[in-house]
Amino acid sequence: MSLLKSSGERHRRPQFHPLTVAGIQRLTERAVAITFDIPEELRDTFRFEPGQHLTLRAEIDGVDVRRSYSICMSRAQAAASGQLRIASNEVDGGAMSVWLNRVVQPGDRIEVLAPLGDFTCPTVDTERELVAIAAGSGITPVISLVRTVLEEEPGSQVTLIFGNRTAETTMFRKELEWLADNCSARFDLIEVFSRATSATDPLLNGRIDGAKVRQILRRSGVAVSEVDEWFLCGPIGMVHDVRAAVVADGADPATVHHEEFFQESMPVQAPGS
Repeated sequence: MSLLKSSGERHRRPQFHPLTVAGIQRLTERAVAITFDIPEELRDTFRFEPGQHLTLRAEIDGVDVRRSYSICMSRAQAAASGQLRIASNEVDGGAMSVWLNRVVQPGDRIEVLAPLGDFTCPTVDTERELVAIAAGSGITPVISLVRTVLEEEPGSQVTLIFGNRTAETTMFRKELEWLADNCSARFDLIEVFSRATSATDPLLNGRIDGAKVRQILRRSGVAVSEVDEWFLCGPIGMVHDVRAAVVADGADPATVHHEEFFQESMPVQAPGS
């Protein structure tokens, strides 16, 4: 879709910048975190809001491939390190995800667009309660949102319900457990596994859906109508079912922010961009 500008104003095409891969961290057997160095002269260009994503461009097997991956670190982490981090879960047959997981090495340079996206959560000076619900690679924008709130809002409470197949397939599990240990009074991490059975807590078995979220929140003492902001990210079916459930239980629809993932972790916001 083209944009018409008044008074001769021209639409500027987005500019890709070559960024150097500073490091690669293996998260699971099929997922890696890629960290980019951000040169001093590009720090303002790559300043981001938690929840935004980066678009990567590369020529893979002679084809110009572009994919978007969420920034998965807090503002404080980015400022302290001068770096940005994304993560890619390998998809069978996926051009970019396979390339990032198997080919890219530290020192390589990748073309990257400045941060984009509206799945964000500006921090505030007041105390509030937030609930995030993610599944699989849906954790990538959510970990940025959760960690930034915990670091910048010392009085706020955060509950994260995170669904995966098993503990071994869980992206950023060690970092989330570290946050749960170090922010135990303000951060409640609830893990749900679809292919690992918990004999002690059957509620945490299976896939996340609206009914399960209702039960978990009720047991955790979270009053749906009193939650200030909701962040849902994962498969389309899960996101829509959970959103319908919490709105039916009293959540203000305007506070329920959601983003779905498909095809190589490309974020798709609903509604919006």
